[in-house]
Amino acid sequence: MSVIPNVSTKHSLLTHVSEEDMSTLREIFEDVETKRFLPELYELLDAPAGLQKFVSTFELYSQNGEGYLWGIYCDDTLLGFVAVIDLSYNPSLFYATHPAYRSHGYMKGAISAVLDYIGKRSLCHNISTDVYKANSTSIHILQQLGFSVYKEDCDKVYLSKVLA
Repeated sequence: MSVIPNVSTKHSLLTHVSEEDMSTLREIFEDVETKRFLPELYELLDAPAGLQKFVSTFELYSQNGEGYLWGIYCDDTLLGFVAVIDLSYNPSLFYATHPAYRSHGYMKGAISAVLDYIGKRSLCHNISTDVYKANSTSIHILQQLGFSVYKEDCDKVYLSKVLA
């Protein structure tokens, strides 16, 4: 049984990823842009049972209060996901959108709602993420949501946000 809380935005519902949507989740991870900007995840999920293990692992994280994997749904269609992990010691955020739903504002709303949920419940006091420099859209969204760059290297920008 999932313990992933529902979080609402103006245009979507964030909830657990259903078994019926595993093929759509796989489409997200197999997308060229997702592979480019989340290569570490793609490598983990490439094994036959990798995707199911990924989802199951997040169910364990949520039971222990260490992380959540929210599917972003609009009219019962999976549009993408937002994940937070390591809430008690190194809170991190990552996410991806299905290519058919990019540039529609869904992700910005979803990340904002997740940050609000985490902050209001004091699950952590700050959160960070790293983004490839070539992913300027993601960097822009995060900065609009109040993330600040605290470090850069040749490939990535590292951002963080203090939560209220």
